[in-house]
Amino acid sequence: MVTRKLPFTKLIILLSFATFSTNAFAASQQEIEERIRALNAELYDLHQQLQQVESPEDAAQGVPFEPLPEEAAREDLSERRELEQESSRNPFSITTHRTNYLFPVSYNTNPNRASFRNIADDTEADNTELKFQFSAKVKLAEQVLGDYGDVFFGYTQRSWWQAYNTDASSPFRETNYEPEVFIDFDNAWGALGWVNTRNRLALNHQSNGRSSPYSRSWNRVYLESTFQRGDWALTLAPHWRIPESEKEDDNPDIERYMGYGDIRLSKRLNNNHEVSGQLRGNPSAGNIGTQIDYSWPAFNSLRAHVQYYYGYGESMIDYDHRVHRLSLGFSLNPLFSATGLNR
Repeated sequence: MVTRKLPFTKLIILLSFATFSTNAFAASQQEIEERIRALNAELYDLHQQLQQVESPEDAAQGVPFEPLPEEAAREDLSERRELEQESSRNPFSITTHRTNYLFPVSYNTNPNRASFRNIADDTEADNTELKFQFSAKVKLAEQVLGDYGDVFFGYTQRSWWQAYNTDASSPFRETNYEPEVFIDFDNAWGALGWVNTRNRLALNHQSNGRSSPYSRSWNRVYLESTFQRGDWALTLAPHWRIPESEKEDDNPDIERYMGYGDIRLSKRLNNNHEVSGQLRGNPSAGNIGTQIDYSWPAFNSLRAHVQYYYGYGESMIDYDHRVHRLSLGFSLNPLFSATGLNR
């Protein structure tokens, strides 16, 4: 009888030890994160003391110290990582992905009237419409490759709504759906003053959900790398289109207009103002799309936002149509935030 009970007793001991180890690891991880926050606070105090020694006049006037560019980039990386770790503890939590914005006034001097006839054949498209973007992500797994690699599911939806076109019953002119699965690798290595804060490998689908002949879609794999130097950030995102059969391809010449990737340069200005410029297209074909964004704090968590777009590739239906658009409105998540610097 004692012999039969022994394996069961061993199993109970092993399960108890495993439970204890898991709790101990969780407690240890929480203690480490709290220690990191305490060290960051201590580092800030040391910088303040150093400023009082090196620049007593600035310290007396309350001028905050400016960390080195490499330090500022690593601080942004640490804040983003901390937020994502806190979100991962809640299985139902989601975080912002790309910029979320609402532009009540979006004026285009050259609307795509031909494609709008499929929606309202007896009414012209208005030059002024409402444009908005919703974007969120949820973590699926973390540290899948040793100590690196967090896997996310992201979803972005961008719409152009003829809200003021009552003659056409205010239809949605175009909506782009963009689900993706990606793996993020946070880094902290630097060169020439720039810090590579993140690399992302993604499987991306983008379509407008319409039927032929106005259906537009493509599937891509992209590699996005972000480099920061203080208040500057450079994002490079080359992509490769997954080939489709000639019968299923709705837009075989899309790379002639959308090109093979995006480049964005961002700058954080005084008082948390932000400006960024994005470039896409195919220079060899003479087809370029440029976007410039400027935002600043307005009230509460909202930011006033101005966006300018000129060229090709603003939306799926307009990938081969030149757009000239100025949009005014609000955005939520700033670029230089824990969830920012996503195209």
